[in-house]
Amino acid sequence: MLEARGIRVLEFHSSHDPASMRRHFEQAVKRKTKTLIVGGGDGSMAQAANALAYSDTVLGALPLGTGNSFAATIGLDGQLESAIEVIANGRVASVDLGMVNGRYFANFATIGLPAEIAKESPSRLKRFLGPLAYVFAGIRPMLTHKPFRAKVRWDRSGRLTLQTQQIVIASGRFFGKQPLLPSASITSGRLAFFTTSGVSHLDLVRTFVAFGLGRQTKLGDAHAFSAESIAVRAKPKQLLNIDGDPLGTTPARFRIARRALRVFVPVDFVDEGK
Repeated sequence: MLEARGIRVLEFHSSHDPASMRRHFEQAVKRKTKTLIVGGGDGSMAQAANALAYSDTVLGALPLGTGNSFAATIGLDGQLESAIEVIANGRVASVDLGMVNGRYFANFATIGLPAEIAKESPSRLKRFLGPLAYVFAGIRPMLTHKPFRAKVRWDRSGRLTLQTQQIVIASGRFFGKQPLLPSASITSGRLAFFTTSGVSHLDLVRTFVAFGLGRQTKLGDAHAFSAESIAVRAKPKQLLNIDGDPLGTTPARFRIARRALRVFVPVDFVDEGK
């Protein structure tokens, strides 16, 4: 399909191992490769982001993963044919990345319950069930995960202390199939933050339903804002996950990496930073 659109593939590599994937990406950047096309989900895009950040190599994204939030954020419709058409058209935009504890992420980071659910979702299950894997894998964590006390600081004066089960911070727009915040954008120069203070099982179910309907910011216990930098401390310490892959535990310091990644985008992509 790439060749049919006049895109000549000079090298092809296939890997399910993140370390091997990262080496291929880093080698491509060292060779000053002009275009790197990556087929995968958000975890693969995060590996690419860490290798390509602030380089001249342009990323072409093919949405072939369980979750394709990054692809949706840059305006892809989830279809392979249209993603290849975007690469062939050749429009390039410089988009933001998130950074947490020294690592870049392509779209979002999670703390607490959603990080636990991602940990419980093995690759094999995701290949067979797709997004439903997160539903089945989330049953046990939803029943066993305990609330934690979070202290959040952002920019110069923002302060928030609360009991919660989950925190989501996005550099892009989408968390799953819905925008994390109505104003979230991958070119705004700001991170999007979302959490809730409801900690019961009923509160969790209500939050997940609201996410499915795109009404999570309407919840009475929701806390949401945008910022350039965010620091999160949790007691007890919580799992931290970026784009579906584990990254240790809290505390976590986030910042926006402005215009860090060059990527092919649709011709109607809106750059809100301009």
